[in-house]
Amino acid sequence: MTCPICHSPLAWTDNQVRCSNNHSFDLAKQGYINLAPNHQEAHYNKDLFESRYRIMAEALLYDGIYDQMLDLLIAQGIELTNARPPRIIDLGTGEGTHLHHFVDTWGKRTGAVEAEAVNALGLDLAKDGILVAAKHYTNALWMVADLSQLPFKEASIDGALTILSPSNYPELQRVMKDNAWFIKVIPGPHYLRELREIVIADEADRLQDPTPSTEKFKAAFRNVGSAHFERRVPLNSAQMSDLIKMTPLMWHADEDQIAAASALDHITVDLILLFGQK
Repeated sequence: MTCPICHSPLAWTDNQVRCSNNHSFDLAKQGYINLAPNHQEAHYNKDLFESRYRIMAEALLYDGIYDQMLDLLIAQGIELTNARPPRIIDLGTGEGTHLHHFVDTWGKRTGAVEAEAVNALGLDLAKDGILVAAKHYTNALWMVADLSQLPFKEASIDGALTILSPSNYPELQRVMKDNAWFIKVIPGPHYLRELREIVIADEADRLQDPTPSTEKFKAAFRNVGSAHFERRVPLNSAQMSDLIKMTPLMWHADEDQIAAASALDHITVDLILLFGQK
């Protein structure tokens, strides 16, 4: 890791990391490091991330996608079993559920305990998300960090993933090793279609168009591959309430729209997985 202030290497000293210029960052008692202590997130708060944890971890909203991500890696020639655990970062990790399940699935595939399978780091600028991640999951190091200034040396990362989060490709490529891989998950045309039908009046605007994101990805990486993940997920009323709380799609919904969404008993998860290498 590198210091977010002076970009010198950070080294562990007891329960903190410190650089040669004496900038130090403590390992919080909850089990995370805050490398952006002065940042405050307005919209992404504890309630949102707790709702996201429940809908992801307990309702298993994305059940099956982690195996499909590993299948895509294998199809593109990436070896899962290595003498040295690969260093993998999750950008925009939120409450950490995706990275947790990805690492857990990787370990099950290789027959290795999680700590020996992958050296995983989850990063997000929202402290409340990292707090939830550290509370529930122990198979990664969780960090509050600015994704536009990643706290890593050049060419130090073996793989990266981001699920439904924006990406800073130049900064990511700076820290990727040669041939390092990247999986980006973007919305498919019918992602959360039931909610979109409620809050978006124009039928033509309800479909998600993945083309711009896909073309930008293809221009930035080589050996590009893709996969499609889609499932119809039944949800009870409590789970639907959590979904409404966690998705920005519903932030500006009125009372009637929230009532209509609350009456739903299922949701469509439609995602496109993109693979590329530096």
